[in-house]
Amino acid sequence: MNYKNKNLDELSKKIDDVDNKKSTIKNVKNEGGASFGFKISTEIIAALVVGVGIGLIVDNYFNTKPIGLIIFFIFGALAGFLNVYRVMRRIEKQK
Repeated sequence: MNYKNKNLDELSKKIDDVDNKKSTIKNVKNEGGASFGFKISTEIIAALVVGVGIGLIVDNYFNTKPIGLIIFFIFGALAGFLNVYRVMRRIEKQK
């Protein structure tokens, strides 16, 4: 009898775990378009701000006015799009 109760408890626990996983997946899928757009735009803007900031610092330190800003703006844009690509891949894996 004890062996049957143990198996039933284990089965019940596994079913609860699967139900919890399903509910978290539904929460991810129900993420609205506005929040997704905000997340993507935040990734791009943050990378651009960091790139421009580093470019301005480099320009002031080495006295090369537009060159550092241009180079690090491009690096920031590339980093922003790379972050967006990573977010998109992560979302695709969750589906």
